[in-house]
Amino acid sequence: MAGSTGALGAAGSAGEQGQVGQAGPQGPVGMVNAWTAYRAFSFGSGQSNVSLFDAKQASEISTYMAQNPSLRLGIDSNGQLGNQDLEARRVAAVRNSLIQAGVPAYKIESGAIGDPLLRRNQQVNLLLISAR
Repeated sequence: MAGSTGALGAAGSAGEQGQVGQAGPQGPVGMVNAWTAYRAFSFGSGQSNVSLFDAKQASEISTYMAQNPSLRLGIDSNGQLGNQDLEARRVAAVRNSLIQAGVPAYKIESGAIGDPLLRRNQQVNLLLISAR
C-alpha cells in the first residue's frame, strides 16, 4: 500500500545560460494603419533622374513588397512650391524604377500623402500602409 505524496521541496538553483542560436528569417509585418515612413531618396538640385535610386535599392524594395503582400507603397514628394514639373518627374522616375524592379503598379500610390513636417527639399519619401 502506497502512502500520500509529501510537500514539494525547494527548487534548485538555475543552470548556466546556454548559447543564443541564430536569428530566424524576419516575419511579415503586421497591420500598418497609417502611412509610415519607409525610405527617403534625395536628388541634387534640378536633378530629376534616379541616379541615387539605383537598381539594387529598387530590387530590395520589390523583394520586401513581395514578402509582405498586404502592404502598399506611397510616393510622397517634397511638395516644393513653384516646381511641380520637377517634382512630378522625380516621382515618375522613382515609380518607374520600382515597377521595373517588380513592384506591381497597382500597389504604388503617389501624391501628398505623408506628414508635411517630414518633407525635405529635393527628396522623395516612400511610405508604407496596409492594403485596405
